[in-house]
Amino acid sequence: MAGSEFQLIQSYFSEPEQVQRADLILGIGDDCAIVAPEEQTHLAFSIDTLISGVHFPHNTSADAVAYKSLAVNLSDLAAMGAEPAWFTLSLTLPGDDQWDPVFREQWLKQFSCSLFKLAGEHNIQLIGGDTTHGALSVTIQVCGYLEQGKGLKRSTAQTGDIIAVTGELGAAALGLDIILQKNSEQYSCLSDDDKQQAVNALNYPQARIKEGLYLKEAAHSAVDLSDGLLSDLGHILTASDVGAELQLETLPLANALSCLSKYQAWEKALTGGDDYELCFTLAKNDWLKVKQQFPHFAAIGHITAEKALCLVKADGQEYKINAKGYDHFG
Repeated sequence: MAGSEFQLIQSYFSEPEQVQRADLILGIGDDCAIVAPEEQTHLAFSIDTLISGVHFPHNTSADAVAYKSLAVNLSDLAAMGAEPAWFTLSLTLPGDDQWDPVFREQWLKQFSCSLFKLAGEHNIQLIGGDTTHGALSVTIQVCGYLEQGKGLKRSTAQTGDIIAVTGELGAAALGLDIILQKNSEQYSCLSDDDKQQAVNALNYPQARIKEGLYLKEAAHSAVDLSDGLLSDLGHILTASDVGAELQLETLPLANALSCLSKYQAWEKALTGGDDYELCFTLAKNDWLKVKQQFPHFAAIGHITAEKALCLVKADGQEYKINAKGYDHFG
């Protein structure tokens, strides 16, 4: 790979205009970063790896790769109700036999610009990392603050809780179909704007940090929707040793799904994944207050004592679905 690792870091990842946090003692350029956490706080950590051809199509822009790589990690912090603070980056780039130096320079400029822009929006600072060559992949680890004794978990849902989500579902799965040109005849009724909105939902998910910070005071449990509603809600049910009933007619379906049949749209919302909304549970008495604060939130069901996940149609009949969501080893 042309240029040394240190030249690459200096050129693209030592941005002087990036977030500068007072709780960072020593950052990029040494063997380790040193931070000074606030007193009376806990630290929440999360890490995700995104691999070209597995987690994003090979032709995804550098801008979108950077944005999504950080956003999906921020989404994990949001699901815990944590405030973002710092992150590290491990970047694997194709060698000179696959990327010529001009293309690599353009790619890195776009990647770093997008990364620092999103980091600035959430006051999270890059404090270190690693670069190497190989198949394109991005690994980011984030760290955020939690007040002691607080933080949303998957294991604390309670029988009778309302199940709700923070936004529309299904657009990202549709966006992936559009990029891969799958089922293109089904989507012929979509406008170009609708198609672009679906692709943007896939490439530029919105981390619900503000919502998570609010919900840590109101909700009993939460999870972010990365692998699909059924799969991720299933984590809450398993950890909390409870079941759930979902009312399918209440699912907040993305507008772009209007070209699909009701059942096809449900499947995208339930199993498509990559939505990165928060799914949370809370007491019935607290729902009205939360809904007033965030009118776009949608209640979609409730937690049951019976340990099963039941999908119910408007006529009261149970709906069966085979797919469950994205499987990382499937």
